[in-house]
Amino acid sequence: MIKTGATRLPLDRVPALAKSLECDPARLFILALEQQDNALAVVVRDIFRIAVSANEATWIEELRDASDHSDPTLTTKARRAIRALFGK
Repeated sequence: MIKTGATRLPLDRVPALAKSLECDPARLFILALEQQDNALAVVVRDIFRIAVSANEATWIEELRDASDHSDPTLTTKARRAIRALFGK
């Protein structure tokens, strides 16, 4: 019912569900919060972004978009590809 949107995900259930789904709990929290109160979700999302620069947030969003929000593991191959972008 949560998956279809028929029921909202209770915020206190986010950590356990994120663990069982093996996904980023912060990302799941934001998605659950958007169901509860979208305006509050925008504020919380902005607070999370303070921890990274605007440029870093853009990189993160691009990674999420490119991976279809699958929260991929950083493999050795992917790490090398990223470092190669910067000539390292």
